[in-house]
Amino acid sequence: MKKQYIFIVMIFIMFYMLYLVFSYKYNEYKINTYIDEISNINQDIKNSIDEAKDIIDYKSTLAYRNRLLKEEQWLKNKKEKVMYLTDEKKYKKFTDSNFIENYEKSIVKQQEFENDELKNKTNIQKWIYLLQENHKITN
Repeated sequence: MKKQYIFIVMIFIMFYMLYLVFSYKYNEYKINTYIDEISNINQDIKNSIDEAKDIIDYKSTLAYRNRLLKEEQWLKNKKEKVMYLTDEKKYKKFTDSNFIENYEKSIVKQQEFENDELKNKTNIQKWIYLLQENHKITN
């Protein structure tokens, strides 16, 4: 009978030892995955900090400041040529002979605006006339 009790106690001790081994291994696994996640996050943060430093270095250069000032104030250096790039549709629109004819017509209509007939109109009537003429030119 005494041997049976010893055997049962030994089985409980063995199961308890197995439980401890598995629980420690599981905790170690959780800790290692947490460390891996933190190291990945740290690497991402380090990369974003490096990118931010590069951007700050670029924005602190004189060339960048000069470009910003030129864009804000529409300036250019002496002997500097400015080229505006547009697509082909816009270029054709402004170089088309119909556009030039319409532009010339608009100049004539502006001269008509200076006639006495328009000078006697109220401001609202002048605005209506200008809007109608502008609509005709753009169409």
